[in-house]
Amino acid sequence: MGRCVIYLQAVGTALGYALSVVLVDTLYVSRHVLDPGMAFGYSFCLVQGGIISLLLVLSVVIKYVRHRRERRWEKLRPSILEKASAHLSGNDSTADLLAIQRRHPVEVERSIVELLCCVQGTTRAHLSVLAADLGLIERWREQYRSMRLSKRREAIGWLGRLVHDEAIPVLLRALSDPDDEIKLEAARSLIRSSGDREIAEVFRTAVRESLLIRAVLTEALRAHAAMLCRNVLPGELASPTAKHVRTALEIVRAWGKMLPLPAPEPLLRHEDAGVRVAALAILPQYGDAAEFGPEIVRLLGDADEKVRAAAAQTAGRLHLGSAAEALHACLLGDGADAVVAAAYALAQIGQAGWRMLEKEVLGPRRASASAALEALEQLKSERLLMVAL
Repeated sequence: MGRCVIYLQAVGTALGYALSVVLVDTLYVSRHVLDPGMAFGYSFCLVQGGIISLLLVLSVVIKYVRHRRERRWEKLRPSILEKASAHLSGNDSTADLLAIQRRHPVEVERSIVELLCCVQGTTRAHLSVLAADLGLIERWREQYRSMRLSKRREAIGWLGRLVHDEAIPVLLRALSDPDDEIKLEAARSLIRSSGDREIAEVFRTAVRESLLIRAVLTEALRAHAAMLCRNVLPGELASPTAKHVRTALEIVRAWGKMLPLPAPEPLLRHEDAGVRVAALAILPQYGDAAEFGPEIVRLLGDADEKVRAAAAQTAGRLHLGSAAEALHACLLGDGADAVVAAAYALAQIGQAGWRMLEKEVLGPRRASASAALEALEQLKSERLLMVAL
C-alpha cells in the first residue's frame, strides 16, 4: 500500500509539472514565440524558474514563522511553567492557564508536554488532571484520528505519558494501528501505567503481531509474567489457531523462569506438531517437570522428526534417566536432527546414557555412530573444562 501511494504521488507530480508547462506554452509563450520547439523550451524554463522561486519564498516564510514562534515561546515559557508549577504545588492556577491558552494555545501545550517529560509518580498524575482540564487530552485524542503518520505518533507519545483514564481507550485502539512504532509506544505506555486488563490486551497483541513487536513486548511484559500465566495464557492456549498457541508458548519460553503454567498434557497431544514442540520446550519451567516423563517418552516415538528432537532435548535438560531406552531407540531411528538430539540427551542423563553411546560408536549405523561420538567428545570437553576451572 505504501509503495502504491509513493508511485501515485510521483506520477501525479510528473503530470502536474507537464500540465504546467503545456498551460504556460499555450496561454503565454506560444503567442510571442512562433517556433514551437523554442516556445516549449521557454515554457519549460519559465515553469522551472517559477517553481524554484516559489520554493525559495516558502522556505523564507517558514523560517520566519518558526523564528517568530520560537521567540514567542521563549518569552512565554517562564510564565507558563511558573503557573503550572504553582498548580502542582497546590495553588490552583487553572483559570490563569486557561486565559493564557486562549491567546497562546501552542505555547501552553508545549509547556505541559515539557513538564510531562520531567515528572513522575503523583506529580505526573496531578499534571495529567491539569492537561484534561485544559482540554489537551481531548485535543490529542482528536489528533490521533489524523491521516498523517507524524501526527498520530505525536499524539500517542503525549497520551502515553499521561496517568489518566481518558487516555487508555485511545492507547488500546492504537494497539491495532498499522504503524509498528505507534503499536510499540502504546503497548509500552499501557504496561507502564495501566491495570491487568490493559496488560492482558498488550499480551494478546504480542501473540498476534510480528516477530519484532513480539520481541520487544516479551521483555516489557516479563514483570507481569505470573499474572498473565494465571489469567490470560489459558485462554490463548485454547485458541483454535495453532499459530497463536505456538506464539504464546514461545513468549513463555522466552521469559525463562518457573511460572504458574496450565497443565501441558493437552498441548503435548495437540494435533499441530509445532504446538507439541513448543509445549515440550517449556516443560523445564514447571515446578516438577519430571512428572511429565511418560509424555516425553511417548513423544520420543512421535511421527514428526521435530517433535522427537524436541522431546530428546527436553529429556536431556531434565536429566530424565527413565527415558534412556526411548532415547536409544530415537538414536537408532530416522531424521538427522532427532538422532543428534537423542545422542546429546543420552550424554546428559548420566552413566547409563554414556554406556549406550560408547556401544553405539562401534555399531554399524554410520549416522548413529557419528552422533554418539560427537556427543561423547562434547561431554569429554565439558568435563575437562570443569576440572580445569
